[in-house]
Amino acid sequence: MKIFFYIIVFLLMTFSSSVQAKHVRVHLTAQEIERVKVIKRSIAEVDQKSLQQTITELENTDYPYLNLEIREAMAKTYVDIVKEQNVQGQHKKEWLYSMITLNMAYLQFTGQKDSVRGTQNLNKLIQYKLKEYLPSGIFNRPGFRCSLS
Repeated sequence: MKIFFYIIVFLLMTFSSSVQAKHVRVHLTAQEIERVKVIKRSIAEVDQKSLQQTITELENTDYPYLNLEIREAMAKTYVDIVKEQNVQGQHKKEWLYSMITLNMAYLQFTGQKDSVRGTQNLNKLIQYKLKEYLPSGIFNRPGFRCSLS
């Protein structure tokens, strides 16, 4: 049950609209929309949102470019692990993507620590791949770290 809580918290904090009155909606450029299309193609089997819905979610965040980079890292991690581990079946692929989402949330809540206490090898692999694909210095950029306080 904790896994779903962390996923919900991650999604709410990362992809929801800001409730601050001064939030200004940013529109993605054509190049950024192409990047979103690449992401969508990569995770199409586990992401049922439309392209427009994803673009709108990104544009409504306080840090759309940061969130685009995060989604790119998650998509690349997913593609790598599906290929390397020969993941078969819709249920297993959806579970894998939920684990990638959970691990990204873990990194955003705890920083660069190397793994969840008592973690399994899959979590270590996911975190390694995410760190490999996330841009250098992202852990120190405004908007990356999340806090419940």
